[in-house]
Amino acid sequence: MNAVEIEQAISELAEQPFDAAEFPYAFLMAFGNKETTIKRLRTGASNKSDIGGVRCLSNMLSADFMRRL
Repeated sequence: MNAVEIEQAISELAEQPFDAAEFPYAFLMAFGNKETTIKRLRTGASNKSDIGGVRCLSNMLSADFMRRL
């Protein structure tokens, strides 16, 4: 994904009704994260957080986003 595609995906996300449970996953998808990554995060298989109820992908989003710019 390039910056224009990311901006379009974020704009589309902003137009949708806010769903607190789904927003983090939709936000990650807007930045081009694969469905497999999202599924693993949902199940906790790739969750790097040690805090209950918190999902964390380490710094993957920021590193991946910066590489694409």
